[in-house]
Amino acid sequence: MKKENDDLILFDAVAAAKSPQVQTELLNMAWNDGNLRAVAHALKVIAKARGMKSTAEEAGISRTALYKGLSDKGNPSLSSLIGIMKALGVTANFQISANAI
Repeated sequence: MKKENDDLILFDAVAAAKSPQVQTELLNMAWNDGNLRAVAHALKVIAKARGMKSTAEEAGISRTALYKGLSDKGNPSLSSLIGIMKALGVTANFQISANAI
């Protein structure tokens, strides 16, 4: 019988998200899902990879507000979300899809 911790390798999303390419892909997947919780989770993983304290400071919010807003039950305001995105260097380019016209 195998012990609980034998040969178990856990995936560390925060460590993986230190790569800008992974951060970009994570945000694109979350955005394309169209789910605010997925976007908030992606931002939380990236903020943890870069440092929650510095992200909160750059976003102009408290660290507690950052944790709360990006939690699974959080519902960040648009201004907080934009502040967090700016603090993380995230930019967005919007386009109107051809089928929406």
